[in-house]
Amino acid sequence: MRFAVIAGCLALCIVCATAPGAQPTIRLSVQTEGHAPTLVAVALPATVKTDEVRLLLLPERTEVPCDIRLMDKGVRQLLWIHPGGKREYLVEAGRAPSAPLRWKAQLKANTLEITRDGNLVTCYVFSGATKPYLYPIHAQTGVPMTRAYPMEQREGESTDHPHQRSFWFTHGDVNGVDFWGEVGEKGRIVHREFSDISGGRVGTFITTRNEWRTPQGQLVCTDTREVYVYDMDDLRIIDLTVTIRAGEQPVRFGDTKEGTFGIRIPTSMEQRHGKGTILTAAGKRDKEAWGTRAVWCTYSGDVDGEVYSISVFDHPTNPHHPTYWHVRDYGLFAANPFGWRDFQNNPNVDGSITVPAGGQITFRYRTIFAKGAITAERLNALYEAFAKEAKAQSAL
Repeated sequence: MRFAVIAGCLALCIVCATAPGAQPTIRLSVQTEGHAPTLVAVALPATVKTDEVRLLLLPERTEVPCDIRLMDKGVRQLLWIHPGGKREYLVEAGRAPSAPLRWKAQLKANTLEITRDGNLVTCYVFSGATKPYLYPIHAQTGVPMTRAYPMEQREGESTDHPHQRSFWFTHGDVNGVDFWGEVGEKGRIVHREFSDISGGRVGTFITTRNEWRTPQGQLVCTDTREVYVYDMDDLRIIDLTVTIRAGEQPVRFGDTKEGTFGIRIPTSMEQRHGKGTILTAAGKRDKEAWGTRAVWCTYSGDVDGEVYSISVFDHPTNPHHPTYWHVRDYGLFAANPFGWRDFQNNPNVDGSITVPAGGQITFRYRTIFAKGAITAERLNALYEAFAKEAKAQSAL
């Protein structure tokens, strides 16, 4: 039997027999490369029929906060923060966890508000613009980590590029339609539904379904977005997975620098003001980072008189990995795997990708918000834990 695992771990699962009709007890041996903490998700066996699951760290039997997601065909997925290295766990299905529900999601008129211990973490804004986005985003200290404009006007903030809304995913050429900009005849990504809002002990997990439509309203493609917001030690993390699905016609993501997964950092963090620093995993710094490829990129600078940082990881399964970084000294921070011509300054290359009719393409990113600049050594360790995956084996 196999269990799907994310976040680069190898887990041996031993399902212990229980009385007929009772919920099972599952033993997990989880090992990650290196010793960096990371999020782990394991699909539990179909015999688990309850959302009441307690996770214990062995041998101390210390309870570990965990979340449960209901997946396809009634399968439940268990998520928790694994501290790194090799650890033994016991999963007790049917036992209510004692860990508190610290994370909550509240649906409002055009936003889904996510809080931790009553404090606002972020809002998923799903109407009122040409695309969904997250705003605001607060670090663990409560400091805002993205630019407020154009959602709000703040003294001293830059007001360029109003389409760069905090934290978003879109592209400037999808079957010839510009979904990146907002002024003029532009495409729209239309929210249709939330198919999942869950979690509460580790973080908040949301799944949305959206339609990409031309300015005339014609359907180009659809997407499913999975957003998991959680804390890990001193880090606030947002994991984003976007799956684009083509309908009856192929969908072409064209070669343009105007894309794709973007963040607009606070004005005070911008590198052009002399207080910001850009660094990639390949060692490129500041203006030299633009248009180069790397598995991660970090942007650090001043917020309210102290140094904060935003780091983005590009998953190795992403198209054209490692991505190019469309990262600017004025505050745009984007991962764009498609814009080869601009990034290579070569009109003879083509970074476009065509999704065949009925096909799909998936993008996965991890974004880390932290107080202080994270060292390259720590980012490399965190990235390794994020990137390296395996399958979980079970023995009955």
